[in-house]
Amino acid sequence: MVYCFLRPEYNIVAFTVDRACIKETTLLNLPVVAFEDVEAEFSPSESQMITAVGYLKMNRLRADRYQQAKVKGYTFISYCHPSVVLHPEVTIGENSIILEHASIHPFSQIGDSVFISSNTNIGHDCIIEDNCWINAGVSIAGETTIKANSFLGVNSSVGQRLTIGNCNLIGANTFVGKNTERDEVYVSSGGEKFRMNSEQFMTFSKM
Repeated sequence: MVYCFLRPEYNIVAFTVDRACIKETTLLNLPVVAFEDVEAEFSPSESQMITAVGYLKMNRLRADRYQQAKVKGYTFISYCHPSVVLHPEVTIGENSIILEHASIHPFSQIGDSVFISSNTNIGHDCIIEDNCWINAGVSIAGETTIKANSFLGVNSSVGQRLTIGNCNLIGANTFVGKNTERDEVYVSSGGEKFRMNSEQFMTFSKM
């Protein structure tokens, strides 16, 4: 998925993954190289990386691979979709990914290895610390801090001037209106089946 976003702007030369995970030696007509010896084939002095790893283990896997690649000598790009307005007052760390139509208001700070999905809203003076995962449709009010390694599910929202603790998991469609502590989970109940069928409901509600 990240490849599809990056290819208009970057010359992508290879994928790399742990040797134990390799099932095919090519992907999208590019070589798949074992991470254990990637520097032997693609020199850190000539190539840069971006860590296209998901939120496994509360984002720790992505953070670990990022640090391991830095030890190998690689530098990292960050990707920001062209549709995103980048105010000069916004700072973005390295190895971060920001997808289309995200709104990041002035004076906000985005850390390293942060993933921000489509149609998100991050208010003014927010701090998104390293290794966070912000899913599509998330809304974060101004002057709020999301501490490292947190995960915010689709369409979740966080109130103003709050601090979300390290390694928090905020489930889809969940609103958090108070400060939280480390390793906490907030999940709203899912939608419940209504007693009428869809046609009956449309008639009853005069939709």
